[in-house]
Amino acid sequence: MTSALITAIDTREERDVIAARQRVRLVATELGFDGRDRVRIVAAASAMTRSFLARYEQANLSLLVTAGPPMALEMVLAAPRRPPSQGPLRPRMDTAAVRALMDSVELRHARGVVRLVMRKELPAAAGREPTALAHRTMAALADETGVDPFEEVHRQTVEQIASLTELRQREEQLIAANAQLREVERALRASLEEKDVLMREVHHRVNNNLQIISSLLNLQASRATEPAVREELAVVGNRIQSLSLVHQKLYRSDDLSHIDAGGYVQELCAHLQSTFAATTGPVGLKVEAPRQQIPLDSAIHLGLIVNELVTNSLKHGFRDGRGGHIAVSLHRTDDDNLTLTIVDDGRPDDGNRRGFGMTLVEAMVRRLDGSLTIDRNGGTRTTLTVPLPKDASQKRAESAI
Repeated sequence: MTSALITAIDTREERDVIAARQRVRLVATELGFDGRDRVRIVAAASAMTRSFLARYEQANLSLLVTAGPPMALEMVLAAPRRPPSQGPLRPRMDTAAVRALMDSVELRHARGVVRLVMRKELPAAAGREPTALAHRTMAALADETGVDPFEEVHRQTVEQIASLTELRQREEQLIAANAQLREVERALRASLEEKDVLMREVHHRVNNNLQIISSLLNLQASRATEPAVREELAVVGNRIQSLSLVHQKLYRSDDLSHIDAGGYVQELCAHLQSTFAATTGPVGLKVEAPRQQIPLDSAIHLGLIVNELVTNSLKHGFRDGRGGHIAVSLHRTDDDNLTLTIVDDGRPDDGNRRGFGMTLVEAMVRRLDGSLTIDRNGGTRTTLTVPLPKDASQKRAESAI
């Protein structure tokens, strides 16, 4: 790293430290540092020079301009290490405070010499040629007329007062900015609360409207004379009920973007069992679905799939009045997939019948980027595997805490 020496100062007593402070201030001024940085540089130089004197009884302070990048003022304090024969060293130096004032601080030990290197990056207006900067600063130092301790103390006091005044102004600006941020935060919080209220109202009204449609379908089914018509109207009503349950649960939930899939599937299966109780034999429906949060869109698609598959089992597997069992499970795998399994011991179909329900199921599976397998050996076993979005995985971790 190219560097140009500006000046070197030997220090052995307090008067030398005062002289060093004055030179460091002049050098910092000539190099274009502003008032705050000048105070930091002078404070670092005087504090560490006193530490060196207390520990090693003498120190040489060199001021240089280094080429970098970036270009910087480099202050190097050097002192010979005390040999062990001269007894224990003085108290250790603490460089923590100086590290907060300078851009970098390094303490080196080599060939019996201790060096403390402190760097401060030069302002952009200082120039880009280290030798020219050093010569210009040396010329300014040559005009120095001597050290007046009282004048140095006066300068130090004036600089500290100016720095404190600037800090107080910045503190007042920060207080004002914080007050504005608090007002913005309150406004945003109020807006979010209003949005939540509106969203809940939307879900509430959608749920009410779907319930009205479901009631109209039930009324129409009760007036139908053909059993097939009544059955189809009941199936359509169940599809609407699966959608209504989603909005009902969101209206009651604190989270308007996710839904508890476990509770949703349990309520939906209970509704389907009660709907088909009069047309099937004694069918036991067991649901194993622990609490787990999934996004709203995924819940809607999943609800329609569960509705169609459980309806198929109740409607076709136990039509002859024979009893049986249906088991529904919804679990999350280790690789963050959602697995839905529906198993019944009813009469399996031959797979040739293809109604609107299975067409709807396949469309929903594609929407979820999932896969569906059906095994009709000794009953019907349907397995759906759906990749879970990343945000749902995070919700699961939060709900588990």
